[in-house]
Amino acid sequence: MAYASASVLLHGKLEEIFEFLLDGRNNKIWRPGVKSVEYPSEQPIKTGAVFLQEMNGPSDKTIQADYKIIECDRYKKISFYILNGPYHPVGCFSFGAADQGVSVEFSMEEAHVVSPERDRHFQKVVNDIHNLQEHFERK
Repeated sequence: MAYASASVLLHGKLEEIFEFLLDGRNNKIWRPGVKSVEYPSEQPIKTGAVFLQEMNGPSDKTIQADYKIIECDRYKKISFYILNGPYHPVGCFSFGAADQGVSVEFSMEEAHVVSPERDRHFQKVVNDIHNLQEHFERK
């Protein structure tokens, strides 16, 4: 299984941090590889919500990386599945209260795939979670 995870301690309210990550339109703020994200629905964002996302790919190509929220356990966990693109992992944000703020773990895995290259790619993606520190410290 291809797998990677990273975690960060953020200063802020759990509800605010959870809602920020749930709304994929915020991905451009903290994930440098994201070119655009749309939420084409007027429904509240919850399990089943689909985001249309474009990523920077190799050789200046644009890659579609649309995703669907497959689990939304308010203030505890958000899981999503990448619908298209070269890889189809499940991503997960797990939240927990900590003494100094909110602990957030970001993981990605793709079952039935054994690939050091994919592990490295997933690690690069989940490491973007550290960019959230700067965002929430500016608030």
